[in-house]
Amino acid sequence: MSKQTVVIIGGGAAGLMAAVQAAIGGSRVIILEKMKRPGRKVCISGKGRCNISNSAPVEEFIEHFGKNGRFLRQAFARFFAPELVTFFEENGLDVSLERGGRYFPTSGKAPDIVKVFLAWLRSLAVEIQENNPVKELIVDNNRITGIMTKRGTIGCDAVILATGGASYPATGSTGDGYKLAKALGHTIVPIRPALVPLEIEG
Repeated sequence: MSKQTVVIIGGGAAGLMAAVQAAIGGSRVIILEKMKRPGRKVCISGKGRCNISNSAPVEEFIEHFGKNGRFLRQAFARFFAPELVTFFEENGLDVSLERGGRYFPTSGKAPDIVKVFLAWLRSLAVEIQENNPVKELIVDNNRITGIMTKRGTIGCDAVILATGGASYPATGSTGDGYKLAKALGHTIVPIRPALVPLEIEG
């Protein structure tokens, strides 16, 4: 019996972790990344250091998100800061706890986080296709059976949209996931900026 093929659209933090879990589950995994390399936003986050997580207890952390925190509770109950820190340390990345309960790579270099992911993905035989944007999802009998990309069509059994939002176009976050979901008939809640720079004259 052949492995099922899972295609992950987007090679950011969520896409890389999804790929790891899908591969561990026994699937053949392909990551489609439209940029020249995966993890670009990870590499610039936290002023290039990447704040991995926070040491606050789950309930305290969720409180900072107001009523929307309910959305996070189930996911964080299964995988939160302790599990994430353990994941990185078991894969060779030293992690340090700094002021404000923030976890950072001890090296102070965000790209080291991406290196950990890429090394693990290689060990799991995950295929990463860089510079290969998705044009369209192919649907047959109400299920996605393939993906049309810049380089051609890829057949698949399942798709994970991990394209990020529309917050930072230079890193690849241009809202592609919204467009793909909308094309399949999903309702998209209008998005609004939530974290923006403060610019002053002079």
